[in-house]
Amino acid sequence: MPSRYLLRLRSLLASVRWRRGYLNKITALVAGTLLGLGFAATAVTPVLASCAGIAQGPLRKPHPYFMRSAAVDAVASLTENHLRITFVGHSAFQIETPEGARILTDYNDYVPGERVPHIVTMNNSHDTHFSYAPDKRILHVLRGWDPKGGVAKHNLKFRDIRVRNVATNLMENGDGTLRNGNSMFVFEALGLCAVHISHLHHYLSKNQLASLGLIDIAFAPIDGMWTMSHDELFRVLGDIKARMVIPMHFGSMGGTEAFIARARDKWTVRRQDSDTILVSLRNMPKSPEVVFLQGF
Repeated sequence: MPSRYLLRLRSLLASVRWRRGYLNKITALVAGTLLGLGFAATAVTPVLASCAGIAQGPLRKPHPYFMRSAAVDAVASLTENHLRITFVGHSAFQIETPEGARILTDYNDYVPGERVPHIVTMNNSHDTHFSYAPDKRILHVLRGWDPKGGVAKHNLKFRDIRVRNVATNLMENGDGTLRNGNSMFVFEALGLCAVHISHLHHYLSKNQLASLGLIDIAFAPIDGMWTMSHDELFRVLGDIKARMVIPMHFGSMGGTEAFIARARDKWTVRRQDSDTILVSLRNMPKSPEVVFLQGF
């Protein structure tokens, strides 16, 4: 096995919190990584939507679990009717609007961007999904959990985008769940609604689906082990019914290939030729589509 893969696997396993209930997932990750190494060398006036019913912390090298660690560079201004979505790494995406709003999902201390975002969302499953010390220049830091133990509630309008959350549950030491310990975040702009599923561990209730509303784009974790199994994920995606699914949170090459094989039975699967995609109401696919951005 090439030394760089051994290093990556060793670093990944070292970063895992060895907790009861995760041992089977660790075993699956090792098997998936070995499968991937053995059989694959390469990876294949603004209108708000109405879908409702990097860091100033310690300087760190990119975390080994990130498949991508490149910073997001400054880019040209957007056209009037498009959002720009850029894959930053792991489960972090930068979303930009025509009025210049910049949002970074699952903001963390490992992968910084060149420009300070106006809004960041965070998830408290692992420190690859949140920052211990967010940059003080960030205007709005939206945590998916309530540090005081209650239920996080966010409904923020900034320039031409609205960001709100739908509370979810969080696994606790493999022994149970912490109710309302996390969130999915919904982004509404230009008539589009996108949901960042983040580190979800369970099916969605009718109330949660109603709170999401009609979703156009879903950022979905496809690891198949750390968040949900592929069986669970495809049920969740089937319930959400997004027109475009953008994968993230890649656990192993084998897991990614398994997701692709299953997705192709249901939807069109394609790979974008860059880490960025421009989306609008006009270019949304008529039937569900999975779009991989470069960098995974």
